[in-house]
Amino acid sequence: MATTVKTTGTRRIRAEANSPVSPQQRLRVWTRRLTIVNTVMVLAVLFLLCVVSEEWWISAALGYLPRAPYLIPSLFLIPLCLVCQRSFTWANVLCTIVVLGPVMGLCAPLERDPPPDNDSRVLTVVSCNAQNGASDLHRALREIEALHPDVVALQETKWGIDMLDEFFVDWESIHVGEYWVGSRFPLRLVGELNPEAFERSSGLMVEVEAPQGTFLLANVHLNTARHGLSELQWHSPLTGAGVDDFEWHQWRRQLEAEETVALLASRATRPQLLLGDFNAPTTSSLFAGVWNGYRSAFDTTAVGYGYTAPCNTSRFWPSNTPWLRIDHILCDSTWNVHACGIGESDGSDHRLIWAQVSLKAEPADRTAQ
Repeated sequence: MATTVKTTGTRRIRAEANSPVSPQQRLRVWTRRLTIVNTVMVLAVLFLLCVVSEEWWISAALGYLPRAPYLIPSLFLIPLCLVCQRSFTWANVLCTIVVLGPVMGLCAPLERDPPPDNDSRVLTVVSCNAQNGASDLHRALREIEALHPDVVALQETKWGIDMLDEFFVDWESIHVGEYWVGSRFPLRLVGELNPEAFERSSGLMVEVEAPQGTFLLANVHLNTARHGLSELQWHSPLTGAGVDDFEWHQWRRQLEAEETVALLASRATRPQLLLGDFNAPTTSSLFAGVWNGYRSAFDTTAVGYGYTAPCNTSRFWPSNTPWLRIDHILCDSTWNVHACGIGESDGSDHRLIWAQVSLKAEPADRTAQ
């Protein structure tokens, strides 16, 4: 009897093993596998972008590519799991949250600066890379005008100066090289910022005599990672092609930023505002490591992604749909930030960034520092 039972059980096992797998079973198996792969991929991307960042050439390159496509697997797998593998739905929902949050650089400040005691003390400042008028400078200027700014800092303005003079006819302005600064208040040129890393000017510093108090404003434009990225090939992870050139370019970008900060510190005799195209997101380790002495106006007050560039990449990406926040308004500890936002037009390949700020009631005596 025992032998008969054993033989019957063995036959059943063999029969089950040889029975065909239904399409529904195959779908459930593949849904589980794809969910596991997607979860590992999202966690790996999170680690590379937010922890390793620009410390390694591969994660540095990933940091300047669009991040929204990482949502696609989760958005495909969530309805699939709901149909055939409900227990795995939560994993894909979690992946969606991670991508929409830290991977894509969502900003949601928990604490804000106090509101101004007097609205007359609030300054509206605007910055924009004007792309030398290559897109539609008039459109960009109309958007700036609608903000009723007190101070405007533009980069890449080697062309289109006549239009700027017409638009800001009653303003004071200073134009040196690619940098233009205009203000309703008196301006004084302090000097250019000339680090040695790329043998180019990385900014222009002016003094603004505002009724709220005199302060220093730096109009900044740092070198882009794009020049180094252009050296890489699709097979670079296997062959190493262009990696040395990219890393050399990254090292010089780091040096340029450090030298620029040192030049700013050497002239920090008054409260400082920094506006411009920093060509790095605040989530970048390069940015965070160099500019940690300043606060980002957008990170302090705004909710969202605040992407500013690039706006004119219709060849492989929807037009006027930037994916990087590389234009910033930074301030030192003498300022309160009340609001910050990003423009909407593609009058340039960068959207503008604006902020409303005010000097604290009793700014620190920076001369004594």
